[in-house]
Amino acid sequence: MVPMFRWAPWFALALGVFSLVLLFGFDDMAPVAVFGLVFALIIGFMEPVAVWWRFSSDEMISRTVVGSADDQSFRMAVGTSVREEIVWEELPGWTETRQGFVLETLDEGAASLSVPHRAFASDEDVASFRTLLEEHIGPSN
Repeated sequence: MVPMFRWAPWFALALGVFSLVLLFGFDDMAPVAVFGLVFALIIGFMEPVAVWWRFSSDEMISRTVVGSADDQSFRMAVGTSVREEIVWEELPGWTETRQGFVLETLDEGAASLSVPHRAFASDEDVASFRTLLEEHIGPSN
């Protein structure tokens, strides 16, 4: 199921287009058209503002995640507050996308972990991580 907020920009665009048609096509519909344009802007900016608010108001969300991997496990840390170590056996599968790696987990709370390509210092580091995944988890799904 697709979350409803993904449709918000499309709904805002459609509302804006219909409002512009009303504004320029019908003289007596100007108040309705202006009302539609105002709400199209509100709907269009609602999600970006909400994301900005969540990231600026929660200290843990806005902190940098640091990770490392070797033959034993995959480790992540958020400052000194949160540290996680996952042995390779707890990762049943993985997939590589254009943006990064998606690691499946056995944990009930999280279905997957994302490791973006931009998290690596070089293409060699990306290739090294891909090799670790292939050796310890198996081929990509």
